[in-house]
Amino acid sequence: MFCDDCTNNWVPGRQRKDVRYIQMAPERDMNRKMLALLGSGHAITDISQGALPIILTFMQPLFGLSQMQVGLTMLVFNISSSVIQPVFGVLSDRFRAAWLVPLGCLLAGLGMALTGFSRSYGFLLLAALLSGLGVAAYHPEGSKFARLFSGWRKATGMSLFSVGGNVGFALGPLLAGLFYKLFGMLGTIGFVVINGVMSLGLWANLPRLVDETEPAGRLEKAQTQKTQARTGGKASPRLIMALVLLVLVVIMRSWINMGMATFLPQYYVHYLHQSQVLAAVITSMFLFAGAIGTLTGGPLADRWSLKAVIIGSMAALLPLLYLLPLVSGIWNVVVVAVTGFVVISTFAVTVVFGQELLPHNVGLASGLTLGLGIGLGGVGTTLLGWVADHLGLPAVFHVMLLFPVLGLCCALFLPGRRELKQIDGNSPMRGVTE
Repeated sequence: MFCDDCTNNWVPGRQRKDVRYIQMAPERDMNRKMLALLGSGHAITDISQGALPIILTFMQPLFGLSQMQVGLTMLVFNISSSVIQPVFGVLSDRFRAAWLVPLGCLLAGLGMALTGFSRSYGFLLLAALLSGLGVAAYHPEGSKFARLFSGWRKATGMSLFSVGGNVGFALGPLLAGLFYKLFGMLGTIGFVVINGVMSLGLWANLPRLVDETEPAGRLEKAQTQKTQARTGGKASPRLIMALVLLVLVVIMRSWINMGMATFLPQYYVHYLHQSQVLAAVITSMFLFAGAIGTLTGGPLADRWSLKAVIIGSMAALLPLLYLLPLVSGIWNVVVVAVTGFVVISTFAVTVVFGQELLPHNVGLASGLTLGLGIGLGGVGTTLLGWVADHLGLPAVFHVMLLFPVLGLCCALFLPGRRELKQIDGNSPMRGVTE
């Protein structure tokens, strides 16, 4: 092998006619054990996101909550769990904050456990706020370590980490229902038990998280200082534009995902006149199909490119959303499952894309793509709710067609592989090869 500086910090890129070598942090093969641990923590942490809507459904008649109070509770949780994530991302980039991984997991479960012990609406809001902060704390630091343990297959490794969140979100309603059936509202204590056990496992492995990623962390810090000295600490207009486009893509995807999860059961019960059980099964199938899509999208992005997978996903959603209200029976079930697979297939891909754009601030990148972009996706649900009230449930899927169109337009202008390296050619974390 040839390189300008023969150290362990160089690994070969993909070979074409001209062989290129790309500077990276010292990397090994993918550490699947540590990724499994982080992915499991991701799943347990994100159970809270799926559980809270069901808990509020149980609490509403018991405590006489208005729809506005239910919506405000979800808003508080959404802001604290998603919109605030970039703040934790900045903390993750500036300080050694590995402790946020077990702490975030624990707080997410503790806050959700306290909801069942609420005796006032103010206490309920504080419990939702605490749980949301735990979710926000876990994601940037967790995804940062997931990237470091992924080796050169960044998108594949991130998909293994991200699928944990998908599974946890899908399991949340089931666990909330189970705990309520067994113990009533006080059954929410089960969440702090589950999260507490997971937090202990994460805490016990903190030395491995820190020690095994220390070489990459040192080189990342050195390269960050070098880049800041070269650029004066200012982001280029191309970088800012790419980040804006990427966040817009994430928002459009979130509008589709949250719109489907919210209005698909309504469509089945109130328009197709199916049972609530069937509606719940179909919705769970949509979410679990998304988890499979996450596992598939990462390897495809490593093979083809991040941009290609995002474009392919947005383009494929156009015929799927068009057909969904037009087909019935088994074909409707098939379209729902494929839609879930396609829409979430880019979940890990967009996280890695953000980290490639901000290789020296991967915590901030994760906060923007995992938190802010997804959190702002709640705006789309409000819009679709207005459509459902005034135009009917089938119209929701027709209006939803606009979202992949806008997402596709933004994705087409995202930087490709060559442009990514031109935006920041000195990335110590660059895993996307030529």
